[in-house]
Amino acid sequence: MQRRSKSVAGASRALFPMLLGCSFIASFVQSMVNVALPKMADEFSVTISNANWLIVGYMVVAAVSVMLAAFLLKRLGLRRVFFAGGAALVAGSGLASFAPDFLTLLGCRMLQAVGTGLFFPVVTSAIMANSPKENLGTRLALNSGIIAIGLAVSPVVSGLALTYFGRAAMFAVPCVLALVLLLAGFFLVRGAKGGVRVSVDPLSVVLGLVGLGALMYGLGEITHDFIPSIIALGVGVVGLILFVWRQLVLDSPLLNLRPLRSPRFSVGIVLIMVGTLISFSMSILLPLYYEGAAGYTAFFAGLLLLGPVLVNAVFTFIGGRLLDRYGIWPLLPAGLVVVLVGQAGVFFSAEGLMMVLVVAASALVYAGVGFVVAPSKTAALRQLPPDLSPHAASINSTAVQIASALGSSIFVGVLSADVLRDTAAGVTKTQAYAAGFTHTLIIAIGIAVAGLVLAFFYARALRRKGRR
Repeated sequence: MQRRSKSVAGASRALFPMLLGCSFIASFVQSMVNVALPKMADEFSVTISNANWLIVGYMVVAAVSVMLAAFLLKRLGLRRVFFAGGAALVAGSGLASFAPDFLTLLGCRMLQAVGTGLFFPVVTSAIMANSPKENLGTRLALNSGIIAIGLAVSPVVSGLALTYFGRAAMFAVPCVLALVLLLAGFFLVRGAKGGVRVSVDPLSVVLGLVGLGALMYGLGEITHDFIPSIIALGVGVVGLILFVWRQLVLDSPLLNLRPLRSPRFSVGIVLIMVGTLISFSMSILLPLYYEGAAGYTAFFAGLLLLGPVLVNAVFTFIGGRLLDRYGIWPLLPAGLVVVLVGQAGVFFSAEGLMMVLVVAASALVYAGVGFVVAPSKTAALRQLPPDLSPHAASINSTAVQIASALGSSIFVGVLSADVLRDTAAGVTKTQAYAAGFTHTLIIAIGIAVAGLVLAFFYARALRRKGRR
């Protein structure tokens, strides 16, 4: 019996690095085209707004895949879901290397998104199920830190491959990483075999895809084509309302929304989305600014993004430790104050092309986000009983993907419209990108201000209740 216990403990220790590996490659693939949008737009003769669907479409499919993850985990078990996600990443990355046109490349990105959508909630659920309460914040923060490292490394590696070797090399990198992960997982990933007879509701899948897709299209194109965008927004809102209604009436919903009945969990999810929107505004806008306004290569733009995103990884881990030790107050509102200081620095430095100040101020933004996202996630999950943890993890992962898609649609849509309008009026490309970037940053600042107000009252309420 003792030998068996040691064997189980050893398997658990071996599983944790594999889970972190899943988070790393999922985040790597998620951000790999952030520095590639101008190059892709040129290669396929599409606008930046259209090229942005390589990110938006990815996020929409990832969000729906997140919802499917809980069903697949019950039906197939951890090991099979792991291999399904890894296979999707290998296939999507490999095929994207040789995609002959933009629509084929978009389909390959959506296939990659299936892997990301399966990996993120499974990792969170496994950590929640196997972590002592006193270390939960630290472990979730470590996972968030690994995700941040993936987000930081990806633009540099992808930019290097794209600049000097082309698109095929850029997509070959995640293909090889996924193959290595699958090989290691063959020996290390164990888990329940599933077999629970649960069924998926096809209508929910369709409503989720159509609702999110139409909403993102409407937000992204409203500055370009008003009437079709309004129609798309209406379709998206109706589709999502029907999706929510469908989940509430089903006995086995695609996405169990019961955790949202807890106001403290729901507010925590909103703050996670705020932090994600702020982080994504930097991750997607800064490469466009560096390449469009300063004329840097995709590789150099990725290098400039590396330091600030690594700062986020460090401060995410520190934020988890501070949460475990001192609680949510005043960590959460303090993080958003740091964000606002950094955003102000970027705003006043960007139009004058003061690159050193832009990089330093963006690092401050990422540092503040490190004190927001992981602590909000841990605080939200702690408000629920253990039986709701898997559903809460799926909601969290879905919310992150939706926030990322919203950020990409809104920020890139506004920036693209500004650049097209200004260049048509005779403004130089450099000036148009710089002005468009600062204009778009105002939206991110407004989101941070709203988040600060919410975080202040949320953290105070949890402190009064004696909850971390």
